[in-house]
Amino acid sequence: MTGTIAQVQGTVSHASESIFGKLLINDKNGFPTAEDIFNFYPKAFVIIGNLGQFKGENGVNQEHLRSFELCRKNFNQPEIITFDELYERAKYITEVNDI
Repeated sequence: MTGTIAQVQGTVSHASESIFGKLLINDKNGFPTAEDIFNFYPKAFVIIGNLGQFKGENGVNQEHLRSFELCRKNFNQPEIITFDELYERAKYITEVNDI
């Protein structure tokens, strides 16, 4: 996970330095589009594992879960989420918006 986080942080840093501010978007023929895109501090995510990995036959391994939560809560960038959390977010968004 550490290598992944370092790679994402490097990518965000590069994007922040090389494509900073307002981006001019052109269509395939080179004409400007009406789109405004800004890049000041891009949000990044690391999606890894699932919370079920901390559960055993007789309950949750609190030490493993605690270590994971402490690690991810101490990272501002990127946000670390699990696949099942991402699924639940997407499910909630689609249910709320009746998609």
